[in-house]
Amino acid sequence: MDMPMPPRSRLRDALTSSLEISRAWNQALRDRALSPYPYLAPIVKRAARVGDPPVNPTPHRTVYSRGSMRLLRFEPTVRKYTTPILFVYSLINRYYILDFLPGRSLIEFMRDQGFDVYAIDWGTPGDLERDITWEDMCSGLIRSAVDWTLRVSGAKDLTMYGYCMGGTMALAHAALHPKPLRNFVAQATPVDFHHGIFHTWTKPKYFDVDAMVDAYGNVPIDLMESGFSMMAPIQRITKWLDVFRRIDDPEFVTTFLAMEQWASDNVPFPGELYRQYIHDCYQENNFYEGRMVVGGRTVDLGQISCPLLTVLSETDVIAPPPSSKALDHKVSSTDKTTMAFPVGHIGLSTSSKGPKQIWPKVAQWLAAHSEPLK
Repeated sequence: MDMPMPPRSRLRDALTSSLEISRAWNQALRDRALSPYPYLAPIVKRAARVGDPPVNPTPHRTVYSRGSMRLLRFEPTVRKYTTPILFVYSLINRYYILDFLPGRSLIEFMRDQGFDVYAIDWGTPGDLERDITWEDMCSGLIRSAVDWTLRVSGAKDLTMYGYCMGGTMALAHAALHPKPLRNFVAQATPVDFHHGIFHTWTKPKYFDVDAMVDAYGNVPIDLMESGFSMMAPIQRITKWLDVFRRIDDPEFVTTFLAMEQWASDNVPFPGELYRQYIHDCYQENNFYEGRMVVGGRTVDLGQISCPLLTVLSETDVIAPPPSSKALDHKVSSTDKTTMAFPVGHIGLSTSSKGPKQIWPKVAQWLAAHSEPLK
């Protein structure tokens, strides 16, 4: 059956908007903009007749803050489990990819399953954060978040849910401070860093991390953005033209704009923490090999003995499956489960498959490993 043609006026609008996209992109290049989103998004919204994407929709309150970091609580209407979940996200982007859109939010989904949910929002690092170390992070900020999660929830232990580089930091914390952890979920978390394109790009002969941190302090947003853009340089512009193929689908356009808004909302990376991250993870693989030293103590993943769930993206290029699967060989846990899904790195927390195929399986595992509320 032939698909009905859109009205001639919509075709004309789409063509006009495509031309506007090209002009706006050129203007963004002339302005040396960090992201084309502010230039291109208004054109797409006008053509699709949609408003700003409703990102980060789940109600929450701040229960603890320290410097630029906040600990957020997403309280369930009906709590079913004593064991809370603490999400630890990466320092590279904003945490709200975990609370993406209404009905497409991992945090919202877990809250609605009856879990008391907490998430660390790292905020925007400034000059005060440039000297933060892995010791400050693992035995300071993350440990404080754990303590306050337990205090506010009234629980004796928790599930730590690490995602991407946040998962790597959370694992380092868990190795140094394993006692309050009931479970650990590692979602798209790199562990063996000698897999993937970032290992190649960060080799010492190509990348002098010491010179960069010494020169800039915190790693600037534009340098972080340029690295990710190089993973798909052509798609960076073509996706803004391709969206007009589905300009009459407001749900698709809103999801597209939400993803682009999040991707453009980068923050600086604390300099000293980044220095050790590159040296001990990507360049020397000390994190995986048990040679990384934090605060005078060796990060030994074998100290982690709680139940472990590893959630993988089958097509991940940021945390390739072999990098994440390697965690099983390092921890002492006897209860280990791996789940793999046919989505991308970010798709684990944003895909339409999330609430239907991915998160119910993760929630089922969490429910079986959490203490019911009596």
